[in-house]
Amino acid sequence: MTSPAELRAAEWYRALLRNAVHGWLVLEPQQWRVVEYSERAAELLQLTPEEVQHTALPEFRRVYRLLQREPASAIRTELHLSLPNGGTVTLEVRARLFAHEQQHYLWVALLEETDAQLITERLVLTDKLALLGQLLAGIVHEIRNPLSAIQLNLQLLQQALPENSPERTAAELALTGARRIGELVDSTLSFARSSGQCICRQDVHELLEQAIQLLQTLFYRKNIQLHRDYAPELPPIYADARQLQQALVNLLTNAAEAIPEHGTVRLRTELDTAETPPMVVITIEDNGVGIAAEDLERIFEPFFTRKPNGTGLGLPIARRIIAQHRGRLLIQSTPGLGTRCIVRLPVAGREDAAGDSCADARG
Repeated sequence: MTSPAELRAAEWYRALLRNAVHGWLVLEPQQWRVVEYSERAAELLQLTPEEVQHTALPEFRRVYRLLQREPASAIRTELHLSLPNGGTVTLEVRARLFAHEQQHYLWVALLEETDAQLITERLVLTDKLALLGQLLAGIVHEIRNPLSAIQLNLQLLQQALPENSPERTAAELALTGARRIGELVDSTLSFARSSGQCICRQDVHELLEQAIQLLQTLFYRKNIQLHRDYAPELPPIYADARQLQQALVNLLTNAAEAIPEHGTVRLRTELDTAETPPMVVITIEDNGVGIAAEDLERIFEPFFTRKPNGTGLGLPIARRIIAQHRGRLLIQSTPGLGTRCIVRLPVAGREDAAGDSCADARG
């Protein structure tokens, strides 16, 4: 039998958690009902405490399914929640599973930032990215001109040397390297150029392969094996190829840099028809060092990084681009085991064709 002192202690801790400064929820995965919550969570959901109690939030079903694969990990993502009062709210959440008396529950932290802080970060990020693009375009342009002269002279030297001579072989190798540098310069310049969106039907597999091509040197240098598991006949999406390629490059770069050496990056695509519209799902998974739990809460903050030479912009940029394409980016990580990035993008629908800004360009 519970003693009065134990009851008072239980009530104390319940009141303490209920009045926490942070928003949090506990959901049971059968009916997706809220069984516990903080008052701050009710404020963020724009509901009264009475409305929050036993509110069903089935949007967490997808998060729960992902966590079942890695019960010890946590997921940070953005969710669009439909509320019982008819309203909707978009919140960034961090979720993980826990068990009590042989029952699984979903613990959810509702993340928030002050408007002033968010506006300041966005302004700083926009200014720095604009300056970075201008500097990068200028540097690449300065490399491009002398590189063209080097390639031309190497071609002339190659033609002047006897066939099968060691000198000609050396010139051919140098010319191959110069051409590779030229390809990287052109790819870098295409990223640095500012241009309007060009929304067209895109093949996700082609975008992935183009991003991989840009990072071949990195994968080779770190002896990273790529494993592809692509879904056959995956439907197209509507996207700006350059922007989405940049997001994929950022995610693949993070995966490669998280692996000390001799690692594996797995790429998987699939079609999820459980949502409307159906979603193309891209999973990029590495077996690197993983992300610490305390860092997982900050990975989307601009300029936050643990890498000695990192900028802290890769994930914020990737998430912004994916959100502009009506998609979502989920990050799941277990320290010591690796990280899984899940990109969800809506399948191209008939209603998207009216906004196809590159129809004429494609012919």
